[in-house]
Amino acid sequence: MNIIRNAVRKTLREYFAHSAGVMGFDYNVTVTARHSDGEVFATREIHNLIMDAGEDEAAKLLCGVAADAFTYIAIGSDDTAAADSQTALVSEISTNGGTRAQDASPSVTANVATISHQFSISGTLAVKEAGLFNAASLGDMFARQVFAVINLTNGDTITVSWEITAGVSR
Repeated sequence: MNIIRNAVRKTLREYFAHSAGVMGFDYNVTVTARHSDGEVFATREIHNLIMDAGEDEAAKLLCGVAADAFTYIAIGSDDTAAADSQTALVSEISTNGGTRAQDASPSVTANVATISHQFSISGTLAVKEAGLFNAASLGDMFARQVFAVINLTNGDTITVSWEITAGVSR
């Protein structure tokens, strides 16, 4: 149902953005958890919220005012609803393989940026939120989303991937 809802939202956003001559961002996050044998046991595909600070930094990047790209991904354990004014995850995880990490090779194809990281879990974690940042600690948060808990144990992996489209899909 989420896939259909996201497709409808995306189509409507593109239609209204195109008809109004507006360039916006379309942003989705996919979270995939696997057991040590590679079996996928949880997937979340979510259209997420861009934070005020993220919008501000994106505008600065366009003008060359800011130099820090959004390539750091963090996971957390709180399910407080995402809000525009938030500047950090509510409860960022920093243990058991869940420490914030950088995508060393983000990719861009046409107007779509992809930022992704696979966390290798070394303990027990309950992941309920993810955020996209421009620094290894603190920094500005571009996007945040909460989702149904994903319970992880030693040997599991969790991959968080952001796909951000500037303008409309081509």
